[in-house]
Amino acid sequence: FSFVPIRKKGKLPGQCISENFEKEYGGDCLEIQQDSIKAGDKVIVVDDLLATGGTLQAAYNLLRDKQINADVQCAMLVIELNGLKGRQKLNEIGLKNIYSMIQY
Repeated sequence: FSFVPIRKKGKLPGQCISENFEKEYGGDCLEIQQDSIKAGDKVIVVDDLLATGGTLQAAYNLLRDKQINADVQCAMLVIELNGLKGRQKLNEIGLKNIYSMIQY
């Protein structure tokens, strides 16, 4: 297994691919290093919190980008806030396998 960070814009060295997205309080941008994942690599996305799904959707879109084209297997989360319906939003874009340790 390898660890490949997806970070806010400007935090990673080298050539990066970015994904702009909207959060509930404004816009943001995530980046991944251009050569960190090869097409077809199997990926598990790990994050601390699933609320409305905006950040995780941006990460998923970034990994499914034509330049990367990773095979996203699932998302694993520490906390999921059920009332904000982030899981449903992610299911609609094709991310079906979502696992959370704690649900509120």
